[in-house]
Amino acid sequence: MHAKTSQLRRTSLQHGGQANASTDAARRRACTLLATCTLTAALTGGATAHAAQWPDRPIRMLVGYPPGGGTDTVARVLAQEMSKVLGQSVVVENRGGASGTIATQQVVRAEPDGYTVLFATASPLTGAPLTIKGLNYDPMTDLVPVTLIGGGPFILVANTAFEPNTLPELVAYARARPGEVNYASPGVSTANYFFSELLNMQAGIRTIHIPYKGSAALINDLVAGQVQYTLDTPGTTLPLIRNGKLKPLAIFSKERLARAPAIPTAVESGFPDLVGGSWYGLLVPKGTPPAVVEALYQASGKALAGTEVRRTLEDRDVLVQNMPPAEFKQFIRAEYDRWKAVTTKLGVTPQ
Repeated sequence: MHAKTSQLRRTSLQHGGQANASTDAARRRACTLLATCTLTAALTGGATAHAAQWPDRPIRMLVGYPPGGGTDTVARVLAQEMSKVLGQSVVVENRGGASGTIATQQVVRAEPDGYTVLFATASPLTGAPLTIKGLNYDPMTDLVPVTLIGGGPFILVANTAFEPNTLPELVAYARARPGEVNYASPGVSTANYFFSELLNMQAGIRTIHIPYKGSAALINDLVAGQVQYTLDTPGTTLPLIRNGKLKPLAIFSKERLARAPAIPTAVESGFPDLVGGSWYGLLVPKGTPPAVVEALYQASGKALAGTEVRRTLEDRDVLVQNMPPAEFKQFIRAEYDRWKAVTTKLGVTPQ
């Protein structure tokens, strides 16, 4: 009897120990789950609080081109107006060089907190990945699009001594002189270059590309007759056209410009695909809180409605878009795919 009682006690203690162990394990799991939930809530709450407080200090807007150029001018006017909208200074910082990729790389490496913004053109986003070897960023994954600010058409302008006066005349002239006609661009990563080569492809002509490091030196050489033609924005070309220093052959838009109705479109000349030019957009580093991205988009929209910004963009014949982030992302992808098809056909490889 005593032995049986002892055995029952041992069995009871074993079962009790197992029950206690099970309870302890359950308690540990509950504590772990609670700690995880608390940490997640803290992190999420922190991000939400950060977004709610943003901006509480100045914002850097990096521009991949030197001061004084067309891109810099638009960026500074927009930054000034966004400063008023946000109640914090938006400071433009020029990081020129390598077709805008230097500024882009710095933004990619920046903290994703909404305080570093890239003011970009097409070159570092859709051109550089196709032409620059060893590019250490992927614009499709390392950056978050905020908005497409707007874009404007290219005008094909030539030195006044160049014989052709229209796009069809240029095509006929180049066909009769394969490899003798030259054109200039700010570099092989630029939309200027891509559109020039698209013209060559569609017209069946072969012209020689003369690359420059920027538009300023290019335009000076074009006026002086060192190169024969180029593509550039209305803001750059129209004053020189009006002063008789350059002559227009065509504009790459669906309709003629109201400010320059005498310039025929490339579409009129039989080239329906030659529509487009330069564009400007805002982007931030991957990981920037969605609420901050949306706040930047809303702020840029209000800034673009400002009188001074509108005037500056209209003077450069830039059509304001203020495209939402998701649509801007699709736009970049479409532009990349368009020029990838061109470079593939040309046999262009990253150098």
